[in-house]
Amino acid sequence: MAQFQLSDAIIPSVFGPYVQNLSTKTNRFIQSGITTPNTDDQINTQLLAPGDFITLPFINDLEGDPESWTDQGDIDVAGLTTGEQRAFKFRLEKAFGATDISNLVSGANALETIAQRFGAYWNRVDQNILLKTLAGVFSNSDVAAAKLYDETVKAPTNTFGAAGFLGAISLLGDLQDSSVSKIAVNSAVYGQMKLLQMIDTVQPANAVVPINVYNGMQIVVDDDIPVNADGTTTAYVFGAGAVGYATAQPANAVETEREARKQGGRTNIINRRVISTHVNGTSVAKDFTPAGQTVTVDELAKGTTWASITDPRNIKVVAYKAKLDSQFVPASTGSTPGSSATPGSGAASSAASSAPSGK
Repeated sequence: MAQFQLSDAIIPSVFGPYVQNLSTKTNRFIQSGITTPNTDDQINTQLLAPGDFITLPFINDLEGDPESWTDQGDIDVAGLTTGEQRAFKFRLEKAFGATDISNLVSGANALETIAQRFGAYWNRVDQNILLKTLAGVFSNSDVAAAKLYDETVKAPTNTFGAAGFLGAISLLGDLQDSSVSKIAVNSAVYGQMKLLQMIDTVQPANAVVPINVYNGMQIVVDDDIPVNADGTTTAYVFGAGAVGYATAQPANAVETEREARKQGGRTNIINRRVISTHVNGTSVAKDFTPAGQTVTVDELAKGTTWASITDPRNIKVVAYKAKLDSQFVPASTGSTPGSSATPGSGAASSAASSAPSGK
C-alpha cells in the first residue's frame, strides 16, 4: 500500500471525506453505538441550509381512553398531536500549520503529520461536544427531575456502587430491560467498578477482542467525563438511538494556504465543518439564542440552553451521579482534564476545553 502523502491528502475532494471517515471510524461513542450517525438527507441538507438550528418534527403516540360502543351517539374522532425538536448546527473551523524552518531543522514532515491526524483531532472534539451536551441536558431541571439519579442527595453516605446504578437505570421505567445497552464512565469509576466486582468480560461473536460489560451493558471509558475535587462524578447509561449525530462539509471545507513571508515561510491546512450532536427527546430551549454567530462549547454545557419537550420516557439516556471512594479520585487537581459542569448543578464551568470556541 502506498504511503499516505501530503500531496494526496490536501486535495480538497480527497482530504475532506478522508477526515470525515477517519473521525467516524475511530470515535468510540459512534463505534459503541451510543451515538448514531444520521444519514437522513433531510438532516444533512439542513446542516448546510441558512440558520442556526435543525428542526426535527415528531408525531406523538395515540392517546385517550376508548369510548363505550353504543348506537346512541356518534363516535368522537381524536386527532394526532405533533411537535418539533430543535438541534444545533455547530459550525467549526481549525487550522494547523508548520514553518519551513521547523521542517528543515527537525527533519520531521510536520505537514504530513497534520494531514494524517486531523481526523483524530475532530474525533476528540466530537466526543467533547457530546459530553458537554450531556452535562447541559442533565443540568436542565426538568430533565434532571426525570432522568438524573443523584446518590449524593438520595443516599449521601453511600459511594458509587451497584445499587445506585440500578436506581438510575430504573428511571427508564418499563424500557429499562429492553433499551439499555451502553454505559460511559470515567476511568476512576471504572476502577471502583472493578473493586466492587461489577465488571464481566465477554467475547462477542465475530469480534476480534473481548469487551467489558456490566449487567450485559458495554462499558465505554472516557476521561473527559469529569471527576470533581470532592470525588463526585457522573456516569451515563444509554439506550439504543439515544444520541443522534450528523456532519457535513460546507463550501471551501478544506483549504491550503502558503504564506511565503510569514515566519520565514509557512504552510497551513484549514478545515471547516458543520455538525449536530443531539440527545433525542430534548430540544434547544425556545428562548435560547447564541451569544455569537454559532453556539459555543460553554453554552452547550448550560441547563438553560435545553428543554424537555416530549414524554421523558423518550429520552433514552439517564445519569447516575455519585461520589467515589477517596482512593479513586484522580491526584493533583482532583478533577480530570476537560471537566465541565456537573449534571444537576444547574450551571456550567468555564474550564478549558479541547474543542474550539465556535467563533
